[in-house]
Amino acid sequence: MSVTTTHTPPTPVATTPPPRARVRRSLPSWFGVWEISLLGLVTAVLVAASIASPYFATGQNFAITAAGAIGLALMVVPMAGLMIAGEIDLSVASVFGLAGVTFGMMLDAGVPLAGALVFGLVVGAAAGFVNGWLTTTFGLPSLVVTVGTLGLYRGIAYILLENRSISRIPAEWAAFAQSNVPGTYLPYPLILFIVIALIAGVILHRGGFGRRVFAVGSSIEASRYSGIRVRLVKRTLFTFSGAISALAGMIYAVYVASARADNGTGLELTVIAIVLIGGVSMYGGRGSLVGVILALFLVTALGSWMNLFFVPTNVQNTVIGALMIAAVVVPALILLVRGRRPRLS
Repeated sequence: MSVTTTHTPPTPVATTPPPRARVRRSLPSWFGVWEISLLGLVTAVLVAASIASPYFATGQNFAITAAGAIGLALMVVPMAGLMIAGEIDLSVASVFGLAGVTFGMMLDAGVPLAGALVFGLVVGAAAGFVNGWLTTTFGLPSLVVTVGTLGLYRGIAYILLENRSISRIPAEWAAFAQSNVPGTYLPYPLILFIVIALIAGVILHRGGFGRRVFAVGSSIEASRYSGIRVRLVKRTLFTFSGAISALAGMIYAVYVASARADNGTGLELTVIAIVLIGGVSMYGGRGSLVGVILALFLVTALGSWMNLFFVPTNVQNTVIGALMIAAVVVPALILLVRGRRPRLS
């Protein structure tokens, strides 16, 4: 008896397709196409201004420009975080002035410099917390809340000091704020800005709190379902904004050796313009601190260039306004070209 065997053909083994050629790495989230474009624009402005004026690309001009822009530079850092989270703070310049007034009054009353600085920071942080508390507790638009506190805080500054000024600033500290690091053209306050900007950048783009800020700006409801404490995030950002605005106001008061209630008037619009030019979405959820810093360089360089040619302030404001409109319109046009409708709410 013979046994016949059947040979089953082997089952084909699935093979993975060979990997593609090396895939090009994408740009990091904090340095994309917008930031590259800003870097190119800043470079073009620096080159053009250096050619147009022999006084532009000098260490002395850099030191004067940087020292004068420290207050503005400090305030754009927390504003960037707030706008990424979908909020805005129009009261920053009023907190700037109010903290300078309280700081000057403390010095005038004989309080040591360290105590006056701490008191001014507390005033600023409290003002920012009030903004955040009103916005998050009652569900009010931060635009409306901070328009109100813009007038409130500036009004308190005028009630406290009226039209007087306080010039009782320790001479050694005024000299410190107005001088540079030995052997360089770096103003001492610029070092403080660099430290704050670096810490804020790491937290925003590499820290857990930064991820929550972007999540809140992208979708509040999704953030809540993910367990993010939306109110706490926003209140923290508003409080930080108030404290940094107060610090900027006190540094400015020391720099000009005068505390006045009108210090910083109108700066809030320039701060918001810089953040928008830096690529932060007006609807929240998108942006980078690197782009905002590049926009700060751009606006500061343009201002210095125009000042060297005695361009009137209203013309300078027109240029900044045009840049801000372009920063808002260009992304919307890109979306339209791609067949996507711009976000309306």
